[in-house]
Amino acid sequence: MDKSYFLDELRLEIGLVREQVQTLSSFYSGITRKFANIMDNRSSVSIYEATDREFIMRVCAGPCYLVQLMSFGEGILSEVAIKGDLFHQVEQDMQIIYLPFYKTHHLLGIMVFYIPLDYYVVSEDDFVFLKEVGRFIEVQHETFYPHTY
Repeated sequence: MDKSYFLDELRLEIGLVREQVQTLSSFYSGITRKFANIMDNRSSVSIYEATDREFIMRVCAGPCYLVQLMSFGEGILSEVAIKGDLFHQVEQDMQIIYLPFYKTHHLLGIMVFYIPLDYYVVSEDDFVFLKEVGRFIEVQHETFYPHTY
């Protein structure tokens, strides 16, 4: 299957999630489920919510490679929050993508993807697509919690 067709199909599936859920928690679960449907058993996608003091894993599909709670100022999620943009790194045989999402300048959370190098090669097209997913989450977050910041 051609990558752009694949990403278009996934974009459509993710776009339908909001119509199928009533809560932010189920929205996060629905998005991760869409990614989980295309992942192998070593891949992972999780969503961390930013609170005043820590990052809390709200949902994880696949093996959860990071801890459930991570304090601000400690670890990779704090580094990603400071950078403020999609961050990609390769560790051994795993590609890791961190995607922060915001409401204005307030960090709402970070999506974390672990993708084996031998399963799928991440490209610039994937980064563009994931940034679109992040923007979708930002916009839809407002429908669950309007004017909270």
